[in-house]
Amino acid sequence: MSKDMSYSGVMSRRPEIMKQAAGVDFSLFESGGVAFDYERMMREAGFSIEEIQKIQLSHGVGNTPILELRNLTELARKCAPKGKGARIFIKDEAANASGSFKARRASTAVYQAKKLGYKGVVTATSGNYGAAVASQAAMYGLKCIVVQECYDSKGKGQPEIIEKARKCEALGAEVVQLSVGPELFYLFLTILEQTGYFNASLYTPFAIAGVETLGYEIAMQFREKYGKDPEVVLATNAGGGNL
Repeated sequence: MSKDMSYSGVMSRRPEIMKQAAGVDFSLFESGGVAFDYERMMREAGFSIEEIQKIQLSHGVGNTPILELRNLTELARKCAPKGKGARIFIKDEAANASGSFKARRASTAVYQAKKLGYKGVVTATSGNYGAAVASQAAMYGLKCIVVQECYDSKGKGQPEIIEKARKCEALGAEVVQLSVGPELFYLFLTILEQTGYFNASLYTPFAIAGVETLGYEIAMQFREKYGKDPEVVLATNAGGGNL
């Protein structure tokens, strides 16, 4: 008997589809209807910092340089009260394969897909993470489908997101473009179910674990080069895949 491919039919199979596509039963971490045991989920993802570093470094991710912005430091000291003004450094995440810190998350997600024997990966993204997944999938020899939210309510594509689709395609991914809304998650689930590919979403525990090396590297690089931790670390965006 054919499956019910209506919106309600697919959504009713969501737990089953998600479990099949990531090898994780997320219901095991739910309790009381609203509570979710995030810490337990991350423990059971099974990656240590050392393992993540090995995975990432073998595929062009991580160990990005820390650069001192001397001109900005000089400018800050000119504007600050006498005797004030920090030395300013930047962690150059553009040095990752695909050009953003999201390569860290993609590297562990795609590694897990390869490890578990999936033939391809699927992710939903506005662009940067899709390019990161496409880049890692190409290195691992896996197929990649990117479901991209790019159209507004009038069907107009946002220029910067349309441009990111070209990057995903250049890295070997098939890109499916949609507006932001319930239909995006519906199609994402449908593709996962029909292809049998791995869910390489930003928010699986495997992808989440991948970004943890960023803070670790900042601390270790400063200790090695300057003998101490930085006094302040500033993340320049609040979303960005839980940066």
